Amino acid sequence: MKRLQSTVFIPVLLCLLTGTFLFAQQPPAEPMLQWDQIEKEIETARSDGDIPGLSVVIVKGKNQWIKNYGFADVEQQQPVSDQTLFEIGSCSKAFTALAAARLIKEGKLDPEADIRQYIPWLTLTYEEQPAVVKVIHLLHHTSGIPWNTISLIPESEAANALELTVRQLEGQELDEEPGEEYEYATINYDVLALLIQKVSGQPFETYLQEQVIQPLELHHTSIGVASDPAQMSTGHKIGFFSARPYEAPVYKGNNAAGYVISNAEDMARWLKFQMGLLESKLNVVAQFTHQRDESVALHFMSSYAKGWEVVLDGSHEIRHGGLNPNFTSFVAFRPKEQLGIVVLANSNSTHTPILAHNLMTLLAGDEIENRIDPGDNNDKTYSTLSIALMLYILIVLGFLGINIKDVVTGKRSFEAWSLKKAWTFLRSLLFVGPFLLGLYLFPEAIAGFSWKSILVWTPASFSVMVQLVLGAVAISYLAYFVSLSFPAENEYRRMAPQIVLLSILSGLSNVVLVIMVTSAIDSDIELHYLIFYYSLVLSLYLLGRKFVQISLIKFTRGLIYDMKVQLIDKIFSTSYQKFEKIDRGRVYTALNDDVNVIGQSTNTFVSLITSIITTFGAFVFLASIAFWATVLTIILIVSLTATYYYVSSRTNVYFEEARDEQNVYMRLLNGMIDGFKEISMHRNKKLQYKADIAESADQYRKKISTADIRFVNAYLVGESLLVVLLGIVAFGITELFPNIETYVVMSFVIILLYLIGPINGILNAVPTLMYLRVAWNRVQNFLKDIPANLDLSKVPPAKAPVIQSLQAEGICFQYDKKEDEAAFGIGPIDLEVKQGEILFIIGGNGSGKTTLAKMLTGLYQPDKGALKINGETVSNHELSEYFSTVFSPAHLFEKLYDIDYEAKKEAADEYLKKLQL
Repeated sequence: MKRLQSTVFIPVLLCLLTGTFLFAQQPPAEPMLQWDQIEKEIETARSDGDIPGLSVVIVKGKNQWIKNYGFADVEQQQPVSDQTLFEIGSCSKAFTALAAARLIKEGKLDPEADIRQYIPWLTLTYEEQPAVVKVIHLLHHTSGIPWNTISLIPESEAANALELTVRQLEGQELDEEPGEEYEYATINYDVLALLIQKVSGQPFETYLQEQVIQPLELHHTSIGVASDPAQMSTGHKIGFFSARPYEAPVYKGNNAAGYVISNAEDMARWLKFQMGLLESKLNVVAQFTHQRDESVALHFMSSYAKGWEVVLDGSHEIRHGGLNPNFTSFVAFRPKEQLGIVVLANSNSTHTPILAHNLMTLLAGDEIENRIDPGDNNDKTYSTLSIALMLYILIVLGFLGINIKDVVTGKRSFEAWSLKKAWTFLRSLLFVGPFLLGLYLFPEAIAGFSWKSILVWTPASFSVMVQLVLGAVAISYLAYFVSLSFPAENEYRRMAPQIVLLSILSGLSNVVLVIMVTSAIDSDIELHYLIFYYSLVLSLYLLGRKFVQISLIKFTRGLIYDMKVQLIDKIFSTSYQKFEKIDRGRVYTALNDDVNVIGQSTNTFVSLITSIITTFGAFVFLASIAFWATVLTIILIVSLTATYYYVSSRTNVYFEEARDEQNVYMRLLNGMIDGFKEISMHRNKKLQYKADIAESADQYRKKISTADIRFVNAYLVGESLLVVLLGIVAFGITELFPNIETYVVMSFVIILLYLIGPINGILNAVPTLMYLRVAWNRVQNFLKDIPANLDLSKVPPAKAPVIQSLQAEGICFQYDKKEDEAAFGIGPIDLEVKQGEILFIIGGNGSGKTTLAKMLTGLYQPDKGALKINGETVSNHELSEYFSTVFSPAHLFEKLYDIDYEAKKEAADEYLKKLQL
């Protein structure tokens, strides 16, 4: 059989098998069974494989054991018994093959005949030419009919369901020339059943019942319909981590290939018959069905006979497994050892064939050396993705709820749709169109299935996942529509959801690209589908990255601008009296370094999100193909991350100290600029001041270098652990999991090589995030520490048009008291200055001249007393509006502020000319 490397359809391809044990019908003649180990294997399989109920039959020589476990009907708590009926899935093919072999032995059916001799209307083609498919090709699965034709089988209970099924093959193009290659296709046996029906002149089910089942005295066995509905067990399908009752569609046309119904008692008799332990006129016919096809190459060290697999590993084992949407089975026997086993389960568990294999190993007296994890048909993957999608939908619903609340409370208002806005929304709808088409084509592209058939054969979580994907798209567009109709006033609130969403999608598409590359190797998926999906995902990745990067540039620059404006607003809302107490170094550092660090960190955040999503998606994929190997890998990576975090967290103190030193450095630079004329007067003063600046810069260099070097050490530890991890996977995974397939190991190696980049990106984000935390805390603390006491948005009262007098009544001011020093202050002072007068304030050094001048001009607010204009008390902020000042030293601005210089341009030009300026 060709291997389709799509993890979704491996279960269907392999026709999985199942098993469990039943109550002993007769005691063993000799203590040959290791019951403790057998019981342990059964309980482990039931627990790990989500098998509600099962029966196990063991035949060894003349001894027979039947044991039952669990429930035939969980809801009714009806236990499994010897009479409990199960669908045996593809183990039915041995019954159909026996019926065909009987007709062959009777000379009524020619195995070398072209099937058109019996069904003239059934034309099959190979390379667009009519092909000759023989009866024997159907028995051996060498007809060339594709395996995925199972999806063509129609749901039907009609009397002519068998013919309806076979008619689905009219004009079918074969994968290979008939007789050249083995490819398991369940519908081969439906065609065989129609041949039997044509040759015998009876409905297939009637012929099988009368000529095979009844002669073998299988009193409880039937085909299609249970002989006793009361004994029929409830079928289950795995979904969301457990087996759930599932009523599968009726495929009467596929009865011959998968719908024989039997119980443990009859299957024990069937097993004995196949091993020649029961006398029957069909014994010779049964031996004929055991003859393997030697005309084609082996598959997995096996060769197909007629309804049976013949194992060529020296055990001479003959076996077959069965998988229906809600039942599994397994039959195996070794004729020379007179040893056989049957496992019947009412769940589509992948653990059934593994259980049967392990039990046969124990029965043969061997030890189970290699433990195989058969997976769960990707239920964990689909369930995990479904949970992630549900969380996403809840987040979007929360976002939508906030938007609606803002609309109701008036924080958002309706904005009419312009042509530009309508085109933006329409363009986004057109963008998602190809992806919806890709989702629609997915079953056909990946395995040639229809949606109807894929939903039957995949876990219940798959259909939920698909519905959630559609729901996520719908709710996303609804939220987008609302946000466009009622936009947020804050530009960043509008941009952030789109940036985060596109980052997530870009990260996921990055993962999918890698998965597609690894899965495409030796895949049977048609090239045009591979190109279509690869182009689709690649375009999502590139367009998503472009949108995110461009949006980040706008977002970052805008954020830096807004934070600077916020700080400047706070500073300008501060009176001079309070402003002069602020450390100049903090002002420079906060407005430049800290704000820029915060702005640039948005790129780190989005890259971090993308890396995390990429890593998460990659591990979900790895878990779907090798769960325990992935768990081990994740444990190693978590250990790596913990080590890195421990090492890097110890460097945070150096970042804090470096940031403190930056304040000192900026304060010294400010002193250099403001006092350069003073320090220029004396050489030693200049040298000493230069030494202080150099010392501060050196302290910053040492502390930030120490932090960076520690991160380099941590990074090297992390990177070396990644390389060690890669070696462990490449060299050790096959030792820990001996039966793991080569392509799985290759997938691990390729994906881990790819993940080195994203994981290093996550590790490298740590120092940036620490810088960010320091900068963010400093900015927030600085905002809190700025003593804003003015409301610039408030319209000030009108100024008096003419100033008659300025009065000070008992004004006092006292500076903050310093430790071990007496507080300096002035007042109370009374004075009055009338219009036309000139006031000189004189006094010795430290007498308070400047302090008084600052109170009179409104720069300081008196602690006591009042200042009045024309006899009316005014605040210091109002008082300052009445003054023009010249400070010493004066600061010359680049332009004139608060002056209508256009109206005074002529006078200004005249004075500039006179003053020769």
